[in-house]
Amino acid sequence: MENLTCSCNDGATKTVFACSGAADLGEVSDLVARKLHNDGERQMKCLAFIGAGIPEMIDAVRKTNMLVIDGCNLDCGRLTMEKNGISDFCHLRLTDLGYIKGHTPATRHTVNQIYEHTVSIH
Repeated sequence: MENLTCSCNDGATKTVFACSGAADLGEVSDLVARKLHNDGERQMKCLAFIGAGIPEMIDAVRKTNMLVIDGCNLDCGRLTMEKNGISDFCHLRLTDLGYIKGHTPATRHTVNQIYEHTVSIH
C-alpha cells in the first residue's frame, strides 16, 4: 500500500475524516472525502467531533475502518485522532503523493487522481 499507512479495522463500515485546513491541500482533502462519501465508498465523518473529544461520537466510529486524509506533513488529522485515543486507522498524506501545499489547486482532475489512488489501494 504505497503512501498510505494503515492499522485499520477491516469492519464492514468504512469512514473517512479529512483535514479541512485553509490551504489548498486541506480543500483537496475535504473534496476527496466528499467524493468517497458521495460515491458510497465511505461515510464522511467530522474530524471536529474527534477534536472536541465527544465520547459518544468517538465510540460510534471507533470500530469502523477509518481513513484519515491529511493535506500536509503537519498531520493535524492524524494527531487529532491520536490525542483522542484512536490509533486504529489508515492515514493518507497528500504531500507524500507529490502534491505541494500552496501550489495544488483544488481541481476536479486533482480530486479524481487522489480518489482513484485511494480507492485502488484500500
